[in-house]
Amino acid sequence: MPSKAGYAGPKVKSDILVEFSPEGDKLVFSGFTVEQKEAILEVAKRLEISHGVVTGEDSGAAPWVAAARFEAAVRKELGDNFLPLPSAASWTVQPKDRPRRSRLYAPGNKPRFIEKAAGAGADGIILDLEDSVAPDRKDEARILVAYALKYIDFGATEVMVRINQGDRASDDLAWIVPQPVQHILLPKVELAEDLAALRDMVETIMDLCGRDCFPWLMPILESPRGILNALSIADCIPEMAALTLGIQDLTAEIGIMPTAEATETFTARSLVVLAARAADLQPIDTVYADVKNVEGLQKSIEEAKTLGFVGKGCIHPSQVKPVEEGFMPTEAQIDKARKIVAAMKEAEAKGLGAIALGSKMIDPPVARQAMAVLKLIGE
Repeated sequence: MPSKAGYAGPKVKSDILVEFSPEGDKLVFSGFTVEQKEAILEVAKRLEISHGVVTGEDSGAAPWVAAARFEAAVRKELGDNFLPLPSAASWTVQPKDRPRRSRLYAPGNKPRFIEKAAGAGADGIILDLEDSVAPDRKDEARILVAYALKYIDFGATEVMVRINQGDRASDDLAWIVPQPVQHILLPKVELAEDLAALRDMVETIMDLCGRDCFPWLMPILESPRGILNALSIADCIPEMAALTLGIQDLTAEIGIMPTAEATETFTARSLVVLAARAADLQPIDTVYADVKNVEGLQKSIEEAKTLGFVGKGCIHPSQVKPVEEGFMPTEAQIDKARKIVAAMKEAEAKGLGAIALGSKMIDPPVARQAMAVLKLIGE
């Protein structure tokens, strides 16, 4: 039986089912466009595959998708003794304090959703290798995400990947770190030493592939132990810009069902905010799972802002705009912040530690709050 990778069918879009069998004395192709075949031939040359039967059942896949699916099928058939996808030519990371209001998840084994997420206008996109990928498709997803990182232009969107935990983490990192990933999400972090070990793993891969800038690492706290160790985790390594949590796994471990009011997670969420701010990190709230409940999403955003979060995860492109607008200050807040900053500058010019603005005194802590509001709008 030939080995297969990818998907095909009447409801499948932007993907291709590739079959590979190492038969004959040359490579024989059927079912591919000219561009797809050229992309596959490049992979075959790199993997030194000179013979075999390659067939495709296309559902509108881009050439890079066909190439990724071919490589996955070859590795299933011949073993995984090949080197990962060659590294990118250059790497960049976003500033530590850049806005991270919206982070849109995209299943790592579904090219259609990856391409849609890339154009959704979110502050960040998370190519997911963990919960959204079936266990028997993890290897395919890892390869597809590496190709997506290398060949898709994500523009100004911060490109993130959520890796798996345990033994799969090292395989994920070996494929992801050499590519232009900017932020790596680490699920179910419970101990500072576990985070430090993952950080060292990333550094080892960077040395091997020549990567010259460290991707940000974002721990996801999803268990009682992780929440209670939030501060030690947040303080553990310097290669972090943000801290977040996962409510679904956390409530499951506690043994409770999430409610619309979210009172059952108030303490956990507050601890994450406090730990993040103590370590000079951005606190990012969990996702809101009911995609069709716009009113519920808006309420969840307001609650998150009240607790001190600066952003939220999204599981559908329709959530991006409400989340980004929800975490922006109102016109009234912006106007007030401008007046406060102007008043504080006047106080500094006069050598004063505080100054009156209307009926209230403005001191440095209030001024810092106002400057944080203006920073969100680029002032």
